[in-house]
Amino acid sequence: MSRVSLWLWLAVVVVRVGYALLATQVDPMLRADALHGDAVVHDRMAWRLAHTGEYRLEKGLMTAPAYIYAMAGVYALVGHMPAAVRVLNALLGLLTLWGLWRLAQRLAGVRTANLALALGACHPHLLMITGWLYTENLALPLTVWALYGLYFGRGAGAAVGSGMLLGLLALTRANYLPFVLLAALWARGYERAWRTPALMLAAAALTVAPYIASISARYDAFIPIGLGGYVLLWANNPFADGGFDPMFLERELTLGGETKPVRAWLDAPDPVSRDRQAMRLALQWVRENPWDWLRLLLRKVALTLSAFGLQNPDSRALAHALRAADAVYWAFLVVASYGLGRLRRTHAPFVGLAGLLIGWTLLTILLYAGGSRPLLPVQPILTLGAAITLTTRTQRESLTESRIV
Repeated sequence: MSRVSLWLWLAVVVVRVGYALLATQVDPMLRADALHGDAVVHDRMAWRLAHTGEYRLEKGLMTAPAYIYAMAGVYALVGHMPAAVRVLNALLGLLTLWGLWRLAQRLAGVRTANLALALGACHPHLLMITGWLYTENLALPLTVWALYGLYFGRGAGAAVGSGMLLGLLALTRANYLPFVLLAALWARGYERAWRTPALMLAAAALTVAPYIASISARYDAFIPIGLGGYVLLWANNPFADGGFDPMFLERELTLGGETKPVRAWLDAPDPVSRDRQAMRLALQWVRENPWDWLRLLLRKVALTLSAFGLQNPDSRALAHALRAADAVYWAFLVVASYGLGRLRRTHAPFVGLAGLLIGWTLLTILLYAGGSRPLLPVQPILTLGAAITLTTRTQRESLTESRIV
């Protein structure tokens, strides 16, 4: 590693750990409420697990266990200190950046790797998630290193390691469980043999099997880490705005000409049956309101393409700032896409794998909810693409200047 890289890494470590310690003072949302949204649920689940040993699901069958256990490990060591979990988040963020740096180095050289590291360290979404007790903090390094192992790994050990990482990713964000099969199909095409994908699938299956067996036994039904019916209804209904309506359970829902409170629609006695009810209700609403659903899909896309969410602030200055942030974000996405396109010339299989990840992520956004958070797992790949574009641009300018001289 060059001296430039070492100094850059030192700065990145200081920035990331420092931000973790100051997040509740820097982030305006955390300054108003250090724990809110899913962080409240995750904190409660993790503290109960660390304090009593009980793993209790609090949002139906929606929360995958891996990050909760990581939080519980921190609480078991230091007590109920969310600030300590933010330090863990910073370390996980550094692990993500290390994977991004290694990917960029192997794919495009040290110069691109250093630029990708700088961009990733300052990426608002990748930085701000450090302060939030959200599962994406663990999903990010697992995603980056799984892609690295799939593309650059060789032999049985690499296949098993990649499979375990994908299994842990599914145990962190259950919606990525089907991606394990997509990755195996990609590996079959890349390796032109079944040995690597078979080992990868076996390792992933063995990683997720203990939890699936335990949670399925607890509820006497097959549960592939989590169930998505309630989330599907929560994000696809007449009140949905592209994200999740926190007051949805208090609304009145009209289906089949009948109107009653959402809680009354979900009156099954157990979580599995309620999730199945929610799935049926969501699909019924889509069938009865196809045009409203299509408009909702556009809203989800718009929310995902907005840097900090679709907002209508009263302050004109804040509105201008948000529009400027959106413009910068759109430019970043264009530059990133161009860079990944250029990478196809030398590493087409990797771009294909990254495309599968991005495509699956976008599909889950359309099915469930949009926003910067659901897109987080692919932001390191987009950062890689942006670094490739910018490096190529500066190399062209340097070459042009040398020719003029």
